[in-house]
Parts: sequence; structure tokens; C-alpha cells
Amino acid sequence: MITMLVDHIGALFFPETSLPRIVGRIAFPLYCWFLVQGYRLTRDHKRYMRRLLWLACLSQVPYSLAMQTWELNVIFTLLLSLVGMYVMDRVQSENRKIALIACVLAAATLIPMDYGLYGVLLIFVFRYLEQWKMIAGHLLVNLIFTVLYGPGYLIQMYSLIGTFLIVYPPPLRFEFHYRWLYRSFYPAHLLLLFLLHMWIR
Repeated sequence: MITMLVDHIGALFFPETSLPRIVGRIAFPLYCWFLVQGYRLTRDHKRYMRRLLWLACLSQVPYSLAMQTWELNVIFTLLLSLVGMYVMDRVQSENRKIALIACVLAAATLIPMDYGLYGVLLIFVFRYLEQWKMIAGHLLVNLIFTVLYGPGYLIQMYSLIGTFLIVYPPPLRFEFHYRWLYRSFYPAHLLLLFLLHMWIR
């Protein structure tokens, strides 16, 4: 949450400075990892999807206002990835599975959304690879997108820091009991930043 906040402060208030955006690259891999862990541990995948859908819809207006864009916010990307994991694990027919995964990847490519296909592929890396292979998979995704979309994607190399923190976690441990804060932080901080930006202008 902290690195995401730094990222969005940089995007809104200091667009000419790259350091906040670099710090912000750490956030997305961590959210992807939490999504995969939630998928593994939840007792009701459909309820998990519904909760993400509600949060994605709730976040859309603050996201569009703050970022001045009509693309879908990143929670829609997380939701689409969740659907993809569900299809991979639950659909028995190989032909149907391939067709449905193709639809997920096509949606991530064709529908404008934050992180889009990159985000879906990274979540699949976290779901099906472990340890150093996870780092290698993340690096490969970054390299592919840099080749496809140019050097502007090189900033995503800093997101590998987040994956290193997952594979080699620091010794610090604490329990986070405030789920309401974790779930509401994304739309709430975007709305507050937008209002602050409008007030300063």
C-alpha cells in the first residue's frame, strides 16, 4: 500500500520525476502474490470473484478521475486473472480450457485496463512457478514486453524487487488484522489524491 501510494503521488504531483514511479513498481507483484495466495486459500472462489468485482466497480470512478483515463482499473486485471486461474484448475475439457484461456488473454489484450496482459501473465507466473523460477518467469515477461513495446517498459525491471521480496522475504513478521483497510485503500487513496490535486490546482 505504501509503495502504491508513493507511485500515485508521483504520477499526480511529480510526473517529471521517475523515482516515485520506480518505488511504485514494487507494489504490483506483491498484490499479484496476495491474489494467488487468496485464490489458494479461499473456500469459495466465486465469492472471491464477486468481492473483487464489487471492489473493481467501486474503484473505477476514483481511478478514472485521479488518472484521467477511461481504461479499467487494475482490480479488473486481477479479477480477469482470477477467472483464468479458475479455468485452468476447474475446467476438465482441454479444448474448452484452451478456448476459455484464449478468451481471457484476448480480453486482457483488447480491453484497455491497467497492466492488462502483462498483469495476467505475471499472475500466472506466480501461480505456477516457485522460488527462482518465479523470478526467472517475471524477468522473462518483462523482457518480452520491453521487446514488444520498447524501452518505456524498462521501468518494470524494478518490479523484480517485489518478486525478490516474495521469494526471499525479510525476517520481519506481523499480522495484519485490518482487512477493511486493505480492501478500501485503493479506491479511498485515489479519491483523496484526486481531491487534493484539484484543491492545489
